[in-house]
Amino acid sequence: MTREALAHDAINLSQGIPDEDETPPAIKAAAKEAVDTDSQYTITWGLPELREVVSDRYADWKGVRYDPETEVTITTGTSEALMSTLLSLVDGDDAVIYFEPVYESYIPASQFAGAEAIPLDITDDLTVDFEALEAAAERATVLVLNTPMNPTGKVFSREELARIEEIVFEHDLIVLTDEIYEHIVYTDDYVSPVAVGDLADRTVVCTGMSKTFSVTGWRVGFCLAPEYLSAELRKVHDYTTICAPTPFQRAGVEALSLSDDYYTELADSYERRRDLLCEGLERAGLDPVRPDGAYYVMTRHPTDEPDIEFCRRLIREAGVAAVPGGSFYTDPKADADWIRFTFSRNEPTLREAIDRIVENRWW
Repeated sequence: MTREALAHDAINLSQGIPDEDETPPAIKAAAKEAVDTDSQYTITWGLPELREVVSDRYADWKGVRYDPETEVTITTGTSEALMSTLLSLVDGDDAVIYFEPVYESYIPASQFAGAEAIPLDITDDLTVDFEALEAAAERATVLVLNTPMNPTGKVFSREELARIEEIVFEHDLIVLTDEIYEHIVYTDDYVSPVAVGDLADRTVVCTGMSKTFSVTGWRVGFCLAPEYLSAELRKVHDYTTICAPTPFQRAGVEALSLSDDYYTELADSYERRRDLLCEGLERAGLDPVRPDGAYYVMTRHPTDEPDIEFCRRLIREAGVAAVPGGSFYTDPKADADWIRFTFSRNEPTLREAIDRIVENRWW
């Protein structure tokens, strides 16, 4: 869809890329200085100073203290953290559970690890069928949780996570959490899975700098896990990417020194854009699902054509790009009747995109 958007000079609301001017200047300055002074390998687990500050900040944010020497690993983005974890913990005898619609990276990651994928569909009302989860848990090894969730914006509640904890321990599962949108949340009851019961003892947390600091191209992820899990994922990490880019790790130390006001303003900014886009889509006659976190909005498309054809037509006729919903399902032939927009662009760009959709709607 990004390539289609470029070809037709469309506004790209498909790929979740924050606007460049939202990166804090102090972080950019730290990266530029580091390029001149420190561009060689770090220890494969990551710059010691960065692991220290990650340990301190996440102790405050999640209430769990991770040892920077043995339980914090700096990865080449959150995607590598997810991939290294699955490659190290599962094989052809195992199965991986995740909820659909799903961030598409989990699908090939499970396949590369040789595991069976067990997708659980929560499309209709974004609630978990715990009977289905229990049945799946009987033959699974890993449960993947993405909260806040891409593409739906779902935030798992404390009550849901408490029930998930029971199932995890009953069936001896390992939990892999993708919490890259942890600071882009619009609900007061958000909680990290590791803050619920004893889930931290069986959980690998994958997160990083990309979304929070608008630096998706820097590829600096954080992987937090008990030592017995970290020791395994580090084996894969070491022999795949060696280390994350050193100058951007240096900048990460600066990023994690920002005041708490930064995170409040970040969430407030995205909440304004969420409301702007949802109201605009409603004005266009669509029915968006207002997310509780992340920066995506899903909406049913109101025609009988396949989702991908609707998105191509939206690009050609309205000059706006979205993602076909079928992209977020394991079945490659899935034909979802909804599409996903991102509101990671700035407000003027969003307003222009909304105007284009309203003026050029054909449904």
